[in-house]
Amino acid sequence: MTEPTVTGTGRTTPGATDLSNARPGRPAGSGASSGIGSGAGPDTGSDAGTGAHLWPGDHGTLPAPARLALARLVRGPYLAAESDPDTWRALLSHEDMVRERLCDQYLDLVVDADAQVAFVRDVPAADAPQVVRELTLTFLDTALLLHLRALLLDSPDGRVAVSRDEAADHLGQYRRRGGGSPMDFTRQLDATWARLTESGMLEPLSGDRCVVSPVLRTVFGADQVAALSAEYARLAKESA
Repeated sequence: MTEPTVTGTGRTTPGATDLSNARPGRPAGSGASSGIGSGAGPDTGSDAGTGAHLWPGDHGTLPAPARLALARLVRGPYLAAESDPDTWRALLSHEDMVRERLCDQYLDLVVDADAQVAFVRDVPAADAPQVVRELTLTFLDTALLLHLRALLLDSPDGRVAVSRDEAADHLGQYRRRGGGSPMDFTRQLDATWARLTESGMLEPLSGDRCVVSPVLRTVFGADQVAALSAEYARLAKESA
């Protein structure tokens, strides 16, 4: 039985069943600094509608708070009100201007007001370049993301924390279909846990526990999640 495809182009098409774009807002080459240092204070001019000069030779036109929101979105993986309330408010105040600048970079802004998260994705144009870096997911990566997303949607307060052992308990149903030893499964689980943490899908707490990122509510389409969930449920039964 072939496994569902979990790699793709990073663009969502009707009926698509890949969850490869698990790193929203992380453009290629984004490991570099955004170039806006904490030591440079903004010009506190009275004209809030235009960009103040933040450094010698600055040709920007956006006000400083809008620039910061733009930089955080491009750096990725996402912007959340809970972890960065000031920048979140700046985004909402200057959303139209930020959207314009992102469109200049072939990026689309997604704002989830309920979850209070925002991220960028490639624009849905056939001739547009791919800007957002993809994260190729393994079988176990996808299985765990589907499980975490379901837990998040079922949570009354929209917050979920999980441990590595809890993830192992859920993914154990797929261990036998891999045909490897228990040690192989442990290594695969370690790699999955590290990959989802590095991508921002899991946010470390204390010990081996992590908070599930609220962006999982939005970043994947309902159709592709439903298709993959059905396939993974079937595969789990075959492995039992």
